[in-house]
Amino acid sequence: MPVLIFVKDSEKAISTAREIRKFLERKGIEAELWVNRKSAPNPKRFKKVSLMVVVGGDGTFLAGARLASRWNVPLLGVNEGRFGFLTEVEPPEAVSVLESIIAGRIKPQRRMMLATYLHRNGRRKFLGNYLNDVVVSKSAIARIMEIECFSGATFMMKLFGDGIIVATPTGSTAYALSAGGPIVYPTSESLLFVPICPHTLSNRPMVIPSDFSVRLRVSSEDKAAYLTMDGQEGMYLKRGDVIEVRRARVYCKVYPNPRLTFFDILRGKLRWG
Repeated sequence: MPVLIFVKDSEKAISTAREIRKFLERKGIEAELWVNRKSAPNPKRFKKVSLMVVVGGDGTFLAGARLASRWNVPLLGVNEGRFGFLTEVEPPEAVSVLESIIAGRIKPQRRMMLATYLHRNGRRKFLGNYLNDVVVSKSAIARIMEIECFSGATFMMKLFGDGIIVATPTGSTAYALSAGGPIVYPTSESLLFVPICPHTLSNRPMVIPSDFSVRLRVSSEDKAAYLTMDGQEGMYLKRGDVIEVRRARVYCKVYPNPRLTFFDILRGKLRWG
């Protein structure tokens, strides 16, 4: 059961990761520690890995999810970040939760991801699969954006505003939530369509079936719009570009904290009474 420990580049996170590696090695489990810098682990290593332990914050977890989902490797998130919606396990709990995983007492959850494509000059380019969200928003110096929105080939609306967020249920507690979107249970399968500061206030967030797709056509001038994926990858868009977002064929498998429900996490992170 080889394990890859994918860790945030901070002294505290690396220290926690080393303690986890010592525990795994005492169990006779091969464990490799990889610090999340510019380079990624060699893809060939994932052919043997049975678990990725992410030590860091939600950003580190999202980076790990994009890697691990390609090879159907499940993740466990250990929180050494600020917010910790995705990294559910606190460092003092990590060893006991890993004990339960090794013993087979915890099963991973399956989380939907977003396959994202860029249509430009008659060509369709695959950009990647993302766990949280895909955002088309105005660039720093842009005025109100104009985006034509479609579900498949069906016209939905022409939106004037700061942009559009297309999110997964997992991503419903991220940028989509701050833009007024709903909270959706993370193991659900649906697309969230959330306008950002729409000029027409009747443009409201929507929850769309997961077998639909969303297409966003940029009508604004070149470089007035920016595409951001999981808050970590991005590019400027040109007039006429179309961003296509649909349910990915791959899923992200996540081991939950067995001591917490999703509602426990919401109460703790969002300060519910």
